[in-house]
Amino acid sequence: MQEILFVVGSLGILLLEKYVLANNSSFWIGAIVPIISIVFVIWLLSTDRLQLNFVDILVSLVYISLSFIFWGQGQDLYHRRTVKKVNERIYD
Repeated sequence: MQEILFVVGSLGILLLEKYVLANNSSFWIGAIVPIISIVFVIWLLSTDRLQLNFVDILVSLVYISLSFIFWGQGQDLYHRRTVKKVNERIYD
């Protein structure tokens, strides 16, 4: 049950990252989730809630990588929207 909650919570946070936090003009707001995810994984490792086995390390690396990927995608969505607005002003 905990694994399902982790996956659902992680997907929710990553979607929030992509479409809300990183999809705006403030670059640093999108960095909140990747930094928190790194701190969270370090905390899990330091409190022995996460063992140093292959599966746990792999899941941690995938989660941290996805948070950075979604941050970049959110920024890309913002830049596309901005370029579209500029093009509409120029060609209208």
